[in-house]
Amino acid sequence: MDRPRQIYEFEGFNIDAERRLLTAGTGETVRLTPKAFDTLLYLVRHRDDFSSRELLLKTLWPKRVVEDNNLDQNISALRRALGDRSDKQRYIVTVPGKGYRFVAEVTVRSAAARAAEDARPAIRSMAVLPFKPLVPQMRDLALELGMADTLIARLSNLRELIVRPLAAVQGFSALDQDPVDAGRDLAVDAVLEGHLQRSGDTVRTTVRLVRIVDGSTLWASTLDTPFGDIFALQDMIAGHVVDAMTIRMDTEERTRLVKHGTDNPAAYAHYLKGRFYWWKIASGEFGKCRDHFEQAVAADPDYALGYCGLNSYYGFGAAWGFLPADDAWPRAEAAIAKALVLDDRLAEAHTGLAALKLVYYRDWVGAERAAQRALALNPGFDEIHYLYSFLLLAAGRFREAIVEGERALAIDPFSPRMNESLGNCLYFAGRYEDAIRQYQHTLEFDPSNLTARESLGDAFHRAGMPAEAVAEWAAVMRGTGDDDLAAVLAAEWARNGVREAVRAVARRRLERMNAPAAGGRGAMAASLAREHAKAGNVEKALDCVERASEERNVFALLIAGDPVFTEIRPEARFARCVARVRRADAAPPATVAG
Repeated sequence: MDRPRQIYEFEGFNIDAERRLLTAGTGETVRLTPKAFDTLLYLVRHRDDFSSRELLLKTLWPKRVVEDNNLDQNISALRRALGDRSDKQRYIVTVPGKGYRFVAEVTVRSAAARAAEDARPAIRSMAVLPFKPLVPQMRDLALELGMADTLIARLSNLRELIVRPLAAVQGFSALDQDPVDAGRDLAVDAVLEGHLQRSGDTVRTTVRLVRIVDGSTLWASTLDTPFGDIFALQDMIAGHVVDAMTIRMDTEERTRLVKHGTDNPAAYAHYLKGRFYWWKIASGEFGKCRDHFEQAVAADPDYALGYCGLNSYYGFGAAWGFLPADDAWPRAEAAIAKALVLDDRLAEAHTGLAALKLVYYRDWVGAERAAQRALALNPGFDEIHYLYSFLLLAAGRFREAIVEGERALAIDPFSPRMNESLGNCLYFAGRYEDAIRQYQHTLEFDPSNLTARESLGDAFHRAGMPAEAVAEWAAVMRGTGDDDLAAVLAAEWARNGVREAVRAVARRRLERMNAPAAGGRGAMAASLAREHAKAGNVEKALDCVERASEERNVFALLIAGDPVFTEIRPEARFARCVARVRRADAAPPATVAG
């Protein structure tokens, strides 16, 4: 007989070991990282004895050498999720010299195999893993990721299905990746895995759709197709996936499911490579995406997604300061205008238009209209939820921004970027304790995220927890190798407290920003304004705020609600700058083509 499905119950919490879910008594899912869940499950199953640190590290990270703080982070995450406290441990007790033990009373409830089978929920979420090569020595990463990216884009149009975005699945491209393990880590009901190999003009593809709860195969196939027929191959895969999961579609959804951006294989191949390099921001290869997007539209001048790719390169670069705004924004506008002429029912095009209207034109009404149009076209598109949440945050509509940020997380709950964005919304809303928890949750996914750690320090500071704030700020400084600044922070904190420590650090940063070696370049006005505000230089902070109000980047949009400007917000000059940024008729520089 099959082993019955086990539910572990304790004090209003339920652990479903098979489905890897922790739920509260209300039925609400408690979000945990995969390793945190593994830690909890192990402690609960071995609750009759103490589990040493050595045993936990060996069990949870087999065949890997990891630092002890990985276990510390998991234990801390579990205590926060369960509402436990380090000074009053109700669930997980630490015994020096022995290890950890789960001490709450646990009831184990079993269900018969048939009952468990009957109770299986319909498939409502899935992930498409990066395709893998049939021959390991013949990898084509752009094609492997591109196939997944295309299928994700098609399937995410279905309103009954949540599809994890490409950013969520990129880390599951190892050749020996088990699809069931990936599905559990991604908290989805089903996973589509595929293998492919291109040889000349022929592509051999094997695909399998797996139900995560029991590892059963819902559909599988092996196909040999000419590369020129790759679009028909994608149509067939998407159609079979939908049929296997018995998802209902209306006419419009069925049309979008098999809609091709182009019928030109060369254009498609360059678009895939452009998307591949678009994600390479940290490696410095981001600029290569532009070349491939340009070649995509050269091969097919009617390829709307190719123009969306160009817009994303120029618009993202200008908005975040990677590219000169005066040159990049007009190019972004020309690209998105072309994309909309070619296909005004493309969610990616309306997302690009929303960003252009918001950041460059400061047309708040038009930007929101474009964002809502994109959401109507593809409600499962995580990037538009992310952008719309940012728009609402910048507009000071914090409660709405939080709701939209939570919607983005529902699509990609393990994204450090989406988690950090929600933390920013909570921080701007003045919900500092909630922001602290959200930033900590972000760092569980990405401990090296120094921006989130700096924000965590800011939230601690605003919440009246100076020691915790200083500890996080110091960690950021050490993480960047800035021992000099860390020393300034530590010394001033010890002598005069957190207020003077903040001012001393800000003064040192301003010295560097304005140093002759830096040529006064590289620091955006909004960044200078923040440091002057921290340093207590009111007039200089206001001068920089005025300059920032004329700059066309995302940082200028956040000045109005940033808590760092709380002390200077009552100033008339500050109010005038905010009004200038939020004014619908605030025209951009006269460099926009057309």
